[in-house]
Amino acid sequence: MRQVATNYFHCETKTNYTMTTFLIMAGAVLTIIIILKSIKSKTTKRKSILDDLKEDPKYTDMQTLYKAMEALNEGGTEEDMIPEGYGEFGLEVTNPIPVNTVMGSITYLGKLRTLDGQKVEYNRIGSTEADNIDNPIDVYEILVLGKEHDTIYISPYNKKNSELAPKGYTLGHLNFRSN
Repeated sequence: MRQVATNYFHCETKTNYTMTTFLIMAGAVLTIIIILKSIKSKTTKRKSILDDLKEDPKYTDMQTLYKAMEALNEGGTEEDMIPEGYGEFGLEVTNPIPVNTVMGSITYLGKLRTLDGQKVEYNRIGSTEADNIDNPIDVYEILVLGKEHDTIYISPYNKKNSELAPKGYTLGHLNFRSN
């Protein structure tokens, strides 16, 4: 009986030793795998916000639209006044204010002030044409203190935004703070 007990104990010790060795080896392998994965993740280039945007269909649609609008502006002027324009600058359809795209119109109108510095409000009425201007001209109603003040004509098919203001106005700075 003693012999059986000794063999049993010896067998149990051998099993514990084998199990311990197995657990140590498994732990070592898992540790190596974790270290390798962390090294790989550090060397893998993280995606930037621009990479995320490029994958967004809305962004790619806007890029396509912007490029199309930019192509329309190729024939536009780089001057503050359209060379073919005549009449009162910005106040007559035959001499619209040149800006770059519709966003340029919004930027320009956001800077437009009365001579006493009052910020203006505006509403796009529609578009029109003039024989001396190649592309459509946008028509804006200008309001000061909520009252109709003027009509301004803008041509958004140019290479830059004009830095000139129509008679009776000045250009201020854009203010992004909400008051």
